Amino acid sequence: MVLGLFTELMTSGGIQRTSLHAAAALVAFARRENRPVRFLSLKDPVGWHEPRVAGEVVPLLGFGGAKARFALATVATVPHIDFAYIGHPNLAPLGIVTKLLRPRAWYCVATYGIEVWEPLPAFRRFGLKWARVVTSVSELTAQRVVTAQGLAGRPVVIVPPGLDPILSGDGARRSLPLLPPGRILLTVARLTAPDSYKGVDHVIQALPAVLSAVPNVYYVVVGDGDDRGRLERLAVDAKVRDRVLFVGTKADEELAGYYHACDAFVMPSHSEGFGIVYLEAMSHGKPVVAANSGGAPEVVEAGVTGLLVEYGDVPALASGLTRLLTDRECRQRMGEAGRRRVEARYTFERFRTRLESLLTDAARS
Repeated sequence: MVLGLFTELMTSGGIQRTSLHAAAALVAFARRENRPVRFLSLKDPVGWHEPRVAGEVVPLLGFGGAKARFALATVATVPHIDFAYIGHPNLAPLGIVTKLLRPRAWYCVATYGIEVWEPLPAFRRFGLKWARVVTSVSELTAQRVVTAQGLAGRPVVIVPPGLDPILSGDGARRSLPLLPPGRILLTVARLTAPDSYKGVDHVIQALPAVLSAVPNVYYVVVGDGDDRGRLERLAVDAKVRDRVLFVGTKADEELAGYYHACDAFVMPSHSEGFGIVYLEAMSHGKPVVAANSGGAPEVVEAGVTGLLVEYGDVPALASGLTRLLTDRECRQRMGEAGRRRVEARYTFERFRTRLESLLTDAARS
């Protein structure tokens, strides 16, 4: 049996979406190997679920955050497995359990970004060290996980995320939003206090300068969380509250509509391990403005598919946004370059092929 252990798959967020893609790839891998699969998710709602990705049905048992029940279900399944895919380093200690209960089994642990950039508690570090292979979404995270978790000499393989087909700009179904006439800047992000590094506040601070050059611009923020109130107050203080539209979390088809409707995507984040939302915007032919920080420079090619500014440099951010909004030819050129980059490197099919090939090689090692 192939066992998949995940924190959650059915909520918004880059880790969740990439985990769901990994689960779909595991379904295909197990089918080719003629093995059953069992997917357990710690935080998804209690019961069985069957989300779909690119035609693959992902059978998933959620535990509603009940850690003890999740751990017991894992222990009960381990005697029947050959391989476990652990979808988050917080769950890495369960890999140790796997090896203790079934020494012939092996496991893989997926890593993403800031959760592994600093040393983890001892059991999680040991869980990473005992893995046959650790994956990373970017070169930056691969380097940091080796250094921070003491994995020198251990295999850390880069498997970049892929674009979810439902959010593709090429033929995806989309529900177009009702937006004011004018230029639209878009951010898609969780608005929680731990995610304040996403840079939404910096875009709001840059907006007055942008408005002085582009009077008909609106800033649309898709997402929600406990930091939304602070950001709304910041927009009031900056006297741009009528130009900042907080529209809440959107389902995939609605989200695709927002990508399609915007003129440029902006998320000047300090600590993205990768930034899957950049791919989503690029697939719709939109230029991207990101911070020259974290894994973003591996995704956004400066001057080609978008612009990179130093994190926290609000004047530079305002200048970059103004440049894009006032230069249609530049927007189109960068947007088309981004679309080609996604098609060449970051499709879901490429992600699935990379992960299946990695698992096949690891199983034979």
